[in-house]
Amino acid sequence: MNSFCNVKSVMRSMFSGFIAATVILISTYAIAETTMEKVKRTGVMTAGNSGSYPPFSVMEGKTLLGFDVDLANELGRRMGIKVKFEVIDFKGIIASLKAKRVDTLITAMTKTPGRAKQILFSVPYYDAGLGALTAKGSGILKPEDLTGKIVGVQLGSSGERYVRSTLGKKVKQVKTYDAILLAVQDLKIGRVAAVVNPIPVLRYNSKGAQLVTTPVWKRRAVGINTRKEDADLMAWIDKHLSAMKNEGFLERLDKKWFEG
Repeated sequence: MNSFCNVKSVMRSMFSGFIAATVILISTYAIAETTMEKVKRTGVMTAGNSGSYPPFSVMEGKTLLGFDVDLANELGRRMGIKVKFEVIDFKGIIASLKAKRVDTLITAMTKTPGRAKQILFSVPYYDAGLGALTAKGSGILKPEDLTGKIVGVQLGSSGERYVRSTLGKKVKQVKTYDAILLAVQDLKIGRVAAVVNPIPVLRYNSKGAQLVTTPVWKRRAVGINTRKEDADLMAWIDKHLSAMKNEGFLERLDKKWFEG
């Protein structure tokens, strides 16, 4: 009887050891797997997007639409994978990428020195000249013309960074908004003197209003983002993104979303 119990005990120990070894093996594999390996294995690449930056992205009901969505779908088709979007508030979107909540950001991210220190940028897929949207006859043409005025910007945007770094305390107030449309609405009713942002987006969101854009104040390249350690994934993205540009796909997207 004791021998039988000993055999059962040994078998239990062996089984427990097998389970433990399997768990360790799976955990080790998961830790060792790169983002690119995971994307190729699953056939899915997740992408963070603010969903609040028309025409690059906008939510219509529960559906995400826009330039970035069309771009991602074509990129995924060429890569042989599916791009799955996750809508995240723009102010926390870089932190979400770094925390591995998503694999990439496809959200019209303009390249700045500060952002480039944190994340990788793809080859540019759009050239977004920064400027301001103002009321006709406001006299605002250059950054210095915003001195003493209330300026609207999207929270966490390149527009906000530009105003704070270039003008600082010269402006009366930097008023931040979660979405660029909200800033433009306040401009229409006179709550802010100007909205600073990439000009193509300002023009798109001010159609039909008595508003004008300034000349370009600063050029900003827009790109897709990955974590610093995912250079292989970025190289894969760059390869197909460059082909899309060379073949005229990006130009067709521009006409569809900004001129259509």
